[in-house]
Amino acid sequence: MESIWVKLEESKSEGLSRDIERDIVVVGGGIAGYLTAYRLAESGQNVTLIEAKTLFSGVTHSTTAHIETLLGYTFTSIKKRSEKAAELYFRSQMEAIDEYENLVRKYKIDCDFKRLDGYIYTSNENEKLKEEYNTLKDFGADVEYIETQSMLGFNTTAALKLSNQAIFEPIKFLQGLPCNFEVFENTKVIDVDFNDHILYTKNGTITAQKIIIATNFPLMNFQGWYFLRMYKSHSYAVAIDKAKDINGVYQSDAENGITFRNQNNYLIVGGLDHRSGRIDKTDKFERLFELGKHLTDGGECVRTWAANDCITFDELPYIGYYSKKSNDIFVITGFNKLGMTKAMAASLLITDMINGVDNEYEHLYSPQRPTAGFFAFIKNLGCTVKNLVIMPLLPVFRTYKSLQKGEGDIVYYKCRKRAVYRDENGELHTCKPRCAHLGCQLKFNNETKTWDCPCHGSCFDVDGNIITAPTVKNLERIN
Repeated sequence: MESIWVKLEESKSEGLSRDIERDIVVVGGGIAGYLTAYRLAESGQNVTLIEAKTLFSGVTHSTTAHIETLLGYTFTSIKKRSEKAAELYFRSQMEAIDEYENLVRKYKIDCDFKRLDGYIYTSNENEKLKEEYNTLKDFGADVEYIETQSMLGFNTTAALKLSNQAIFEPIKFLQGLPCNFEVFENTKVIDVDFNDHILYTKNGTITAQKIIIATNFPLMNFQGWYFLRMYKSHSYAVAIDKAKDINGVYQSDAENGITFRNQNNYLIVGGLDHRSGRIDKTDKFERLFELGKHLTDGGECVRTWAANDCITFDELPYIGYYSKKSNDIFVITGFNKLGMTKAMAASLLITDMINGVDNEYEHLYSPQRPTAGFFAFIKNLGCTVKNLVIMPLLPVFRTYKSLQKGEGDIVYYKCRKRAVYRDENGELHTCKPRCAHLGCQLKFNNETKTWDCPCHGSCFDVDGNIITAPTVKNLERIN
């Protein structure tokens, strides 16, 4: 699997190899971390960025890259709790889109940036869509409600159109920004001393005055308790060639909402989301291709890839102080899908906070804010208890001998429960079955051929190597 974006070259950096001291350290070389490092450096700060693998190789390389404000019925949902919060959130996201355009123009970045209208369409009763339209209209948005029986060839009842959204090629954009800061790739943080501001890596430590954790899912568990305050969602995407110009960015209002956008000669179709470790149906990529092929001139599926997103319970990201007691350690996480605008908003806010500049969005995004979603929290807690405590105690009823080629499962292997995958050559890849993060029992994702944690979304390849955080350790291999 590989996304449609620029193919990344392997890093030639050997990573950190000694103990160092620095002013500001950003942990995480995705779009949020890189934008924050760039903006802090532009403000005159001395910044060091460290990345566990290579720059942009994580979630950023797996995005569908909608620079978009619309996401389901988010604004109506937030408005029911606080009209002011909903309006601030809308304004913050629209300003983020403008800032992308400003940077593209300032540095003349050739990244296929394009302004387009954004659409949400529904095939159901349209009262929710009308409510979202009225909410956005009250904020002064350039929004239109459309009654239509067809959109993109699908049977619909209505659609909502919001002007001035955008698309781009994210890797080209990031590579076009000036890098006026120090970078260490292949430098994975394995622990953080919150008291003395020390980052521990395999080959050295970094003592910093200020630290920003921008690793998708935060690395440290009990400062901030993020592993109880959000979960990870898995999504899938395909690129189909010979695409027709659909002249917009589109999403359905379904819970596992399908999205559509062009990228030059390609159509990108994304969606079919599910909580990590809870894959509902297989053939995700084939289904996405079937949904999009009528929007091409006989196109073929040329790329498939998967992504994961951190989901909060009040639909707003966490951007600000990592915990109540950490005024010099910051966090950026919880983007709830379509993270391009949130990444830009995060870079603006964190830079202002470190520079002592008032920012009207600080309270809105504060990780210490009182959050809604009590029942979602209880449900998330129940999932953690089930997979951390109950599932490891239950027996399994399969042995490794029953595994077919290309199949993985938690089975008995040499009288022990193990995570076993049988590859296409019939060889077994065997690991311990519990996540190296907090110990939840893993589940195999047959679409991506990965071991996924249903509690907090850590992801490993069939040999137990880390693909995505929050884990900082590989699975233990079994011979």
